[in-house]
Amino acid sequence: MALISFSMSRRSNSFLVKLIPLTFILCITLQLPIVKGRSQIQPLNIIPPNLAKACNNDNECISWIQTDRSKADLDSLQKADLKTIGFLALKKIEEEATNVSITVRMKLLDNSVQLSSETQQALSDCNDHFIPAIELIDDAVDSTVNSAFNDAINYYTTAITDFEVCYPRLQAMRTANSVNVDDYVDNHIAEVANARNALVKFIHIPLDILKVVAANTPH
Repeated sequence: MALISFSMSRRSNSFLVKLIPLTFILCITLQLPIVKGRSQIQPLNIIPPNLAKACNNDNECISWIQTDRSKADLDSLQKADLKTIGFLALKKIEEEATNVSITVRMKLLDNSVQLSSETQQALSDCNDHFIPAIELIDDAVDSTVNSAFNDAINYYTTAITDFEVCYPRLQAMRTANSVNVDDYVDNHIAEVANARNALVKFIHIPLDILKVVAANTPH
């Protein structure tokens, strides 16, 4: 029995000796890092072909489209056509713009917040431009669904103008000429300006995508 156990042990050891290099090779091949004796599976960052095309291979555009999406959405994005990607870009910017607009309206409607007349006017001006801008994005979405991409481009271009018109009033309430968002007269203006600036940073992306979609769609 002892001989059998020893024989089995030697076979096991021999098997393990042969297995270790194989495991190491597999880890390298599959790019699975070994941490504390265990392999960890890393998600494969495969960029959908049509997304790369819609974004002209721009990393900022590709990253923005994929950010804050569920795994199911990302899986669907792998098979999405250009039209769908244009639709998704518009819906994403519409959601972000709506969040900024809600921030503005909540400040205007909150009776517990004491706003100076200058602050109230600045926020009202932004609100007056954000509401039609979001409606224009919705029109662009409908046009994209109906494959009227040039109409979508026109609607969205006008929406961008509305978002930009909001800025001078906020900028006028700075206490200094620096770009620091904390240099605004009060925290209410600073919060809105910060949210608006974050939105505008990526606002060109849906327009760029729509132009690619229009250019690659048969008329």
